[in-house]
Amino acid sequence: MSRSTVSLALNDSDKINAKTKERVLEIVRKVGYHPSAIARSLVRQKAGVICVILPQIDHVVSDFYFSESLSGILEVVTRKGYHLMVEMATPEFKEQRKALSLYRQRAMDGVLCVGNLTTDTYLSDLAEAGCPVVLVNSSLPNLHQVLGANREAAYRAVAHLHSLGHTRIGHIRGSEFVTTAIHRTEGYLRAVRELGLEESDELLAQGYFDQRSGYLATKWLLSHKRRPTAIYSVNDMMAIGAMQAIREAGLRIPQDIALFGGDDILLAQYVTPKLSTIRQNMYSIGQLACEQLFRILEGKPATLVAEVELELVIRESCGAALVAKNAR
Repeated sequence: MSRSTVSLALNDSDKINAKTKERVLEIVRKVGYHPSAIARSLVRQKAGVICVILPQIDHVVSDFYFSESLSGILEVVTRKGYHLMVEMATPEFKEQRKALSLYRQRAMDGVLCVGNLTTDTYLSDLAEAGCPVVLVNSSLPNLHQVLGANREAAYRAVAHLHSLGHTRIGHIRGSEFVTTAIHRTEGYLRAVRELGLEESDELLAQGYFDQRSGYLATKWLLSHKRRPTAIYSVNDMMAIGAMQAIREAGLRIPQDIALFGGDDILLAQYVTPKLSTIRQNMYSIGQLACEQLFRILEGKPATLVAEVELELVIRESCGAALVAKNAR
């Protein structure tokens, strides 16, 4: 049996038939041979490594949003016989163009960036240098990206509240540099315009994705003479903070004020009342993004912008519309 035949079998090539491939693999199993990852990378001129870049936030790996996307990515990377490298997007990492250095050193073959900021131009520079880059649930011009259809999901969430009779719907937005937050706010604003809902700066509150900022944003929304009868928050943690502020104001959910969140984190189904939200399957989004990256690596066509439809999860916090005369 020639060296070339053995090599083709070990690399799962379709240039040899299945019977020959199985014979080679059986011999390999018997002798306990394991090909050197370093040697294979030298021959292929590939590292066999995918780099995942995560944002610099506390406990990022244990965060449901990021851990789910990472799990989906890992499933594809493992199936493809590659290894995973995880980096954090610290200021130093960005400023020193460390991802570009890793690529030029052939330490990795491509990048998946989860939740990057709209100001992260280092990713565009990386792509211009020839490195395959796919963004996970985020967006930058001219880069491949796989993300949830957040504009449409937010529109549907507000439309659901409107179907219950609400016309004065408050909104807790997120960072202006995070794609998901930007798109969900755009969806809210489109629903307000197209459904003829009340428009006012008093209905737009700023949050920063955490429970505390959701609490403070809701206190501000409730401080006005005419408060909203419903609130749509771009994520669940801020909606959970909103629950505390609503209760402190002596109001009931959903009898006095309806509430809608986003992401369907585990806690959403255990708070009281259970939180209505937007379910975003980050595992599937991570998988699809990684599959897109491998299509690029393999020289196959890849969709520039792929959107994944999201699901509304209707629970107890929506309730019925507040009677107008009870609004304060």
